[in-house]
Amino acid sequence: MELAHVVLAAGQPAVSRDILETLAHRFEREAADFALLVANAGRDTALLARAVHYLTDAHALPLMGTDMEWFRQALACLVELAVPGIALSEQGAAFLRDVETGIEQSLQDLG
Repeated sequence: MELAHVVLAAGQPAVSRDILETLAHRFEREAADFALLVANAGRDTALLARAVHYLTDAHALPLMGTDMEWFRQALACLVELAVPGIALSEQGAAFLRDVETGIEQSLQDLG
């Protein structure tokens, strides 16, 4: 619901609750599409909710509207980082060190 509010209501406080709930349900359905993949990897499917919170904080922009493509692509990328499904080349895996550094920095900023 929070994500729907960010992408629709920022700057437009008059967005109806029905519209917000409809979009929130669409986000929920998209995230649920990844649940089986996550569960089959032996991971807690609650990571999907955490990924959506991350997207709300870091990537959702006001007035993105109801376009779901950005959400699908961003969530797929986050799920791949959290639940790797493919073997990487040395060059591709090198980026994970950059992600690791960024994660450490973000966690330090919390405390």
